[in-house]
Amino acid sequence: MKTNQVSKAKELVIKGNSLFYWKQWPLTEKGVFQKQLLTQPDTIQWPTAVWKNKGYSPRGYGTFRFRIELENFEKQLVLNLSRVLGAAEVWVNGTKYEVHGHLSKISSESENAIPPLSVELPKEKSLDVMILVSNFSSRFGGGFPLKNTITEKESFYKTKEKRATQESIITILIMLFGVFQIITYTNFRKEKYFLYFGLFCLIGGSRQLFVGEAFILKIFPEISFELVQRLRYVCYYGGLALIFLYHHYLFYGYFSKKVVLFFTLIPCVGVIYVIISPIFYGTYSAPIFQIFGFLDILLWYWLIGKAIIDKRPFAKFVLLNAIVLTIVFTNDMLNAMLIIQTKFLVNIGLLTYVVLQVYLNYKIVNAAQLELKRMAKKVQKKEEEISKLLFESYHHLKSKRELVDDLKKTTYDDSISVDEIIKNLRSELLEDNQLNIIKNDIEILNYDFIQRLKASAPKLTETDLELCTYIHMGLSRKEIARLRHITVEAVRKARYRLRKKLELSADKDLEHFLNNI
Repeated sequence: MKTNQVSKAKELVIKGNSLFYWKQWPLTEKGVFQKQLLTQPDTIQWPTAVWKNKGYSPRGYGTFRFRIELENFEKQLVLNLSRVLGAAEVWVNGTKYEVHGHLSKISSESENAIPPLSVELPKEKSLDVMILVSNFSSRFGGGFPLKNTITEKESFYKTKEKRATQESIITILIMLFGVFQIITYTNFRKEKYFLYFGLFCLIGGSRQLFVGEAFILKIFPEISFELVQRLRYVCYYGGLALIFLYHHYLFYGYFSKKVVLFFTLIPCVGVIYVIISPIFYGTYSAPIFQIFGFLDILLWYWLIGKAIIDKRPFAKFVLLNAIVLTIVFTNDMLNAMLIIQTKFLVNIGLLTYVVLQVYLNYKIVNAAQLELKRMAKKVQKKEEEISKLLFESYHHLKSKRELVDDLKKTTYDDSISVDEIIKNLRSELLEDNQLNIIKNDIEILNYDFIQRLKASAPKLTETDLELCTYIHMGLSRKEIARLRHITVEAVRKARYRLRKKLELSADKDLEHFLNNI
């Protein structure tokens, strides 16, 4: 690599073959550098230079070696290794320049570090770079899974600061959106999809901290690699469960309880596993949950497709958001599997998804409020009709009693006209028909309440549901008695039986319970 190339591009990606020495270090037992100890070289391919790709055991140690020839070495250059799998030491021309964790041939003594490994290279024409690595924590083996570069010092630190700032802003925004959704759920809207989406934002933002690392290291510079690695997996597995629950409650009613239990329980098992298992074995759970994640995506699309067919509101918009999240998830998985390497797609893509979804949730709330106002007007109109009916119900019952008396008198009183009785009967039938229409309107207006009540208390009869609806509407016992043509005492007994079916204790208020359904 030549300095004029670096100056022109400001950054060169390390590509091609270099030497690799399996289970060889240029150090004696006393730590004295002797490059003659490197005797059996192999070649390894960069930029994804991990020794598992060469068929070596993932747990072990070795030396990566390459040479840099500089035509012009006036400018200071920085070797940047984006991520190191294992502990490492960087030696240049026989001098140790950087240490990454604690290097050791013994697994219990080897300790990884978190941040990218950057080395300010000496201003010399020829650089013999040796990177000693020990790995006992990754299934990929030790080495360098991401893109590695040589950059001019000034440009490197500017880019590093810019990246850390961008990462911090994106992470904070995602988590603020999550807090906003949870506040919305707590104080304004009790729909569970607000809660689960808010939790997803918090856990997704947290994962950005532990994957990007720059921001979390500013806050906790001494945080351990083991803790960060566990939190990466915990956030990913927890995020799978939360995003499934979010879509489930967004379009409620399509998944059975067994499906919901399966797709939430399995990620929870993964969380427990990575917490209690050694890090090395914890990394082996990742491929399983990558497959599980893709199954989760397929289930999203099935759900959204059903919602679109059923013409559910905003289903097409959710489909657009799901495509964005799929791209983010796929990119994240390909990064984790060392197939592709991108800098900001995961961060920016996740923020894009969150912003779109928060906008959607706002639209849902706005539409619900408009519908609520429309329904309130309709309810008010129907309540006026019901009040009028209740006012007339007494006269309605009185006229029925008079009709019965007239029927009794026809057998001995010729002054009673049969035609008049028939006319009265027709009037009574008309009033009964009006009553049935209004009852039907009440059922339509309270359809959502009745469905939720059926789901929470499936043993209730139609009569019980009708009584619950009247109580939910705020009607008094006397008004319910008139509407159902029964006595107030009968209403009291019906309420008592209803409380027993709902298993309400004596200190629980029936009206309060029904209003919270």
